[in-house]
This record gives sequence, C-alpha cells and structure tokens, in this order.
Amino acid sequence: MELGILSLGDHLPDPGDGKRVSQAERHRSIVEMGVRAEELGFAMIALGEHHFNDYIVASPQLLLAAIAERTERIRLAPAVVLLPMTDPVRVAEDYATLDLLSGGRMELMVGRGISPDHYRAFGFDPAEDRANLDEKLLLLDELWSAAKQPVTWTGRFRAPLDGLTVQPRPLQASPRIWMGSGLSEDSVRRTAERGRPLFLPSILRRPESYADLVALYREIMESSGNGDRAFVGACSHLHVGPTSGAAREKWRPHLLQYATWVNGIRGVDAEVDFDRVVDGPAVCGSPAEVTERLLRIKELLNPDVHLSVFDIGGLPHDDVLRSMELFSAEVMPKVSG
Repeated sequence: MELGILSLGDHLPDPGDGKRVSQAERHRSIVEMGVRAEELGFAMIALGEHHFNDYIVASPQLLLAAIAERTERIRLAPAVVLLPMTDPVRVAEDYATLDLLSGGRMELMVGRGISPDHYRAFGFDPAEDRANLDEKLLLLDELWSAAKQPVTWTGRFRAPLDGLTVQPRPLQASPRIWMGSGLSEDSVRRTAERGRPLFLPSILRRPESYADLVALYREIMESSGNGDRAFVGACSHLHVGPTSGAAREKWRPHLLQYATWVNGIRGVDAEVDFDRVVDGPAVCGSPAEVTERLLRIKELLNPDVHLSVFDIGGLPHDDVLRSMELFSAEVMPKVSG
C-alpha cells in the first residue's frame, strides 16, 4: 500500500481565534505541503477541484504544476476533475502540460461531483451528468491515444472535432485515469466495466461500508480479464499526535468545524459527534493508534494507494506539517508496502 496525501482545499477559519488566513496563504500552504510531502516519503499528492464555496482550489492543475517544479518523484493528481462540467480538450491540454513539466508524474482522477448547482452554473443539465461523463471520458481517451490521431468526433456535450490532434502530448504513453466513484454498486460496476482504477470518495463514511463494493469491483475486473489492471485508492481524514489524548484535543475543534460545514454543503443538519467520527471514518490518535487503524483499512480494502487528508478545518499550517512529519517517522514504515 502506497501512502500519499490529499487536500480538498477548505478555507475555514481557525476555530480557536476565528481568524482565517488569506486565500493566497492557503494556496501557498498547499504547495508547501506538497513539497514537504515528497521530502517525507509520500508517494502521491492529490488536490480536489471545487467551485463557488469555501473549498477554494478551483484549478488544481495550477497548484500541481507549482509543486511539480519543486519536486522530483511525488506523483501528482487532481481529485477529482469534474469532467462533466469541463471541456475534455482543455483537460487533455492542461494535464498533458502537467505531465511534461513533472517528467511523467501526472495521474488523472475524474468524477461527477456532488452539487447540481455547479452544473447549472457551467451551463449543463445535472440530470445528464452520467451520460455527460461517459461521453467526455471516451473523448479524453481518444485525445490522448497516439493510435487515434487525428481525432474526428461528434457528441452531445461539446462541439464536434474534425481531424484535430491536441498539443502538447503527455509524456506518458498511457496516463492512468482513475474514476472517483464508489458510493453505489452501480457506479462501481460502471468503473469496473470500463476497466478503470477505482478511487473511493473522501466523504466521511466508515471504511467497512466500502468493503463489499471493493470486492465487487475486483470480482468484475477479474471476470472481464482485467484482473491485473484492478487498482483501488482510498483516503481518510487523519491527524496524528504524540499521544492519543493530545491528538484528539488538538484536532477536535477543527474536525467538528469542518464536518459541520461539509454537512451543510450536503444538506445534512445532524449534529456531529466527534468521538463517533474519529472511531469510524476519520483517523486520529498516537502513532501506534493511527498505525493500527490504517492496518485495519489495509485488511478491509487492500488499497493500492491510501491518501491522508491532513489539512482540514483551519488547522494551522505548522500543525499540519507536524502531523505529516510524525506520520512519516512513526506510521509510514509500519504501514507502507
């Protein structure tokens, strides 16, 4: 199991003093986190794409390019590109550029997102999000396929193409394209039937809830002759401290603020129970406790990649880095591989 980090880029105030860093500082902190992640041995950094709220990373490719220029090994991915709201030609151009700048370290995660309002703002019908994604994903495959150049194409969700070859070309012959999916059996089946890698969503759900879906994904991949291409990614909101008590005390106000805010976006008004969250979907504690929890996730899901979300709820940047450093020193050697 490879270990990486994921940032969704929430821009919330510190619940202790109510102060919020500037948007520029928040973006810079994400870049610095990515640079430090490579130094600490993390294999991958993924950045979420969101629009029109206090998740403020709208263009993850720009932050990933900044990280690429200051790193050499860490793999770089959006998590996820909201492909139904985006022109796949621009996606092909932007992420091929990232692949060139990074020396072939780009991976792409695509998905539908969770907000119908975003579709309307970009001029698309949310009721057609699945058909939109399917069509644009097939077009993206063609745009990056050396064997299918030039591309002539007609579809429903963008203007036709007539003998077009997108430039620049990605450095990798076949960049990995993940499906950000896994909330339903139907979405997992569609991912497996496409022969795609599966990345489970970061919504606050217990890892046990994904076990049957991951087993189904691997079963379909195997039965369709794609068993050697089955690839699963998982993620957890995570904080590690010197002791379990210290970790929980530090993280409690930040996780409560973040989870309450996320529930508001999702239209959920239930009160957040911190202990229930950290005993279930989120991971928080001493290095030994965090190690045990990640080994349990490994046992349940056997993911090829696990990404930790360290920077939530206005947690100060220095505290984020301290958690990452302790994770690298005392958890990573026991969990990776």
